[in-house]
Amino acid sequence: MIQMVDGFNPGAFPFSTRFFSFGNGIIKRHCRFWIFPPFNGIIAVASFLSFLLAISCAYLFLFPRFQPDILSYEIPESNGSISACNFFRGSWIKDESYPLYNASQCPFAEGGFNCLANGRRDRGYTKWRWKPKNCDIPRFNVHQILEKLRGKRIVFVGDSLSRTQWESLICMLMTGVEDKRSVYEVNGNKITKQIRFLGVRFSSYNLRIDFYRSVFLVQPGSTPRRAPKRVKSTLKLDKLDDISNEWVDSDVLIFNSGHWWNPSKLFEIQGLLLSDQWIPEAWNAYNYCLQNSIKHMGILG
Repeated sequence: MIQMVDGFNPGAFPFSTRFFSFGNGIIKRHCRFWIFPPFNGIIAVASFLSFLLAISCAYLFLFPRFQPDILSYEIPESNGSISACNFFRGSWIKDESYPLYNASQCPFAEGGFNCLANGRRDRGYTKWRWKPKNCDIPRFNVHQILEKLRGKRIVFVGDSLSRTQWESLICMLMTGVEDKRSVYEVNGNKITKQIRFLGVRFSSYNLRIDFYRSVFLVQPGSTPRRAPKRVKSTLKLDKLDDISNEWVDSDVLIFNSGHWWNPSKLFEIQGLLLSDQWIPEAWNAYNYCLQNSIKHMGILG
């Protein structure tokens, strides 16, 4: 996934283009993963950086010519072209103008992640900003962003990490809304990890920001009869999650799944099991099927 995004050129696609809109049966090839318990754990670095990177990608994608208001903190002029900026390479720096919102004042911040309300006394952890190595990300300007997103639909798809990213974006945007009551969850649900779908509407801007829980993005399958006892379940890599038809009409679609694809899996194509000589890592298999899906839709050449 990182390899795909790293080579992605945002300028090649207009904002209104609906991309990554997958449907079921998009590949005729039969791809499958067998899952071996226990998981080896998530890829820590990918998980830690994914929110900032996703927001950075979307931000630069939406506002390539945006000139930010300086306010009280001045971000230096970019020392590289934004179109050529690799915002996956950089470091965290202190920024005393942060945070961009107060979680205690945001009704969509899940209680368990509201550190200050839960008794944490220090605030240093709220002051970090991601700084790409050879360029600068424009400062977050909530009013201009709300206007740019007017009438749009943003969808996050993934696990609890995606849900907290979804919460953070909503809280950031709410700082620019005068009537807080105009922002609400479409089904009146409280923000919890048990709900598979959550959607928040900014009625003043006709803006929807949705979250769908789908950790692998594809459909689960039953255990094959010939599978070893250690195999507990499978994944149908040629069939997207059964709720995928609900996110295909999004204007911005943010996937978060890569850190679930660890090496403790067995890869199968057309009924043949491939050894490590063919598919060295589950990550490669993930890219294999995902890229084939995208190519089938004509998104990649």
